[in-house]
Amino acid sequence: MKRFLAGAALASALAAAALFAQGIASRNVKPQPRGKPSGRPFPAKFTDVAREAGLTQPVIFGTDTHVRYIFETSQGGVAWLDYDKDGWIDAFLVSGTRLNEDPPEATNRLYRNNRDGTFTDVTEKAGLRRGGWGSGVTVGDYDGDGDDDLFVTYFGDNALYRNNGDGTFT
Repeated sequence: MKRFLAGAALASALAAAALFAQGIASRNVKPQPRGKPSGRPFPAKFTDVAREAGLTQPVIFGTDTHVRYIFETSQGGVAWLDYDKDGWIDAFLVSGTRLNEDPPEATNRLYRNNRDGTFTDVTEKAGLRRGGWGSGVTVGDYDGDGDDDLFVTYFGDNALYRNNGDGTFT
């Protein structure tokens, strides 16, 4: 056991030294010149189709007029996942709230992909309604059952949602 600990300590020290040396060595790197534009036109045009796609609920953070605290400005986040394992990517949107009120629409939202370019809000059915100062989300399979689970970060207590495999989370 002592050999293992000594080896681990040596490996950690060498890794730290290498990272430190790399940080010092890279300080003197000169910026590269900016590339030339291709000269080709870029006729991209974006159109807001959220309402037509069924993404109708607002993401809430702070007040409409001003914000007082930093956590009022750092809300939001989105995760793309296949929560119902139908082969179509669904969307989970993280929402915040307001200091002076907790509006009813201030909740995270899970939108099921309808396979036709539209989405349906299934937040209530999935058991994912929660207010609070949500700030981020990540998807993983923490319990190894093959379902996409959600970990949502909040100002306060974070939440781990287990996908039950039947369209609901606990």
